[in-house]
Amino acid sequence: MGAGAEGASNVAHGDGVPGSAGPLGVETKYPTSYDTSILHPIPRALGRGALNIAQGEGSSGGQELPFVGEDCWNCYEASWLDASKLNRPRRVWLEIRVAVDTPNISESKSLKLYLNSLNFHSFKNDGEAVETIRRDLHGCLGGKEPPHVAILPHDTSLRVTEGFECIDDEEVDGFGEFDFSGEADVDSLVASEPDVIVEERLVSHLLRTLCPVTSQPDWGSLYVTYRGPKISRAGLLRYVCSLRKETGFHENAVESAFLAITRRCAPQGLTVRGMFLRRGGIDICPVRCTPGWDDAAKAIGAPQTRAPFQ
Repeated sequence: MGAGAEGASNVAHGDGVPGSAGPLGVETKYPTSYDTSILHPIPRALGRGALNIAQGEGSSGGQELPFVGEDCWNCYEASWLDASKLNRPRRVWLEIRVAVDTPNISESKSLKLYLNSLNFHSFKNDGEAVETIRRDLHGCLGGKEPPHVAILPHDTSLRVTEGFECIDDEEVDGFGEFDFSGEADVDSLVASEPDVIVEERLVSHLLRTLCPVTSQPDWGSLYVTYRGPKISRAGLLRYVCSLRKETGFHENAVESAFLAITRRCAPQGLTVRGMFLRRGGIDICPVRCTPGWDDAAKAIGAPQTRAPFQ
């Protein structure tokens, strides 16, 4: 039984061949707009047939499965735009739980590409985003009921490395709506109080750049420690969010941010550390510091605390 059965909505999927691998192993472009057709169903019967297990009730057969359970997917790269906050990027950890008796599963790369297609799509709130994902997955998986989709809560004590202040909820009304149409918004980097010298440790978990080889999104957190004229937190947030279409390796992204802050805000001392989400079991966390300033000795060679989502 194909996807879209058992009361689910009709959605076109991948190459339209239920048994094929879909986008897995195939060079693909990462989507820049919402696209349900990316989701690719794979019939459970393909794997269960090899185990001599007949499809259970609610799938294609009438026999009960010899087990109960669910498939739980933890998605660390879910992000969309929040229309209620001037299209501020929203980044969450999604949990998807799928009943064992759905006719299909979703090919994993197609699910990842589908979630990435939401990166620049605006939702009025998280509830609308979650309901959209639930509906689209139901169309791919089939079954009587849609899958459970939820945003997992994060302990706020784990979201910010000790001593850092998170800027992701800063008010940005004076800057207008977030704009992702052009290059990095370095003009937003300003000293809000040029005559006030401060020492601050700031972090944003909304860092997203693009791999120059695959164009695959790279996710991470940007940690900024500085001494100098007080930097506008709203401006720094807008700058970090504007990197969502910037292409470069992790090292390049951190160096670019370091140079932009140095040139625009003229701190006496600056440390910029990028802590990126793991890929293939490896995460890369570059750090760049102002030569000779005291924080450099503490930042270079120091054990790296795990950042959120890592």
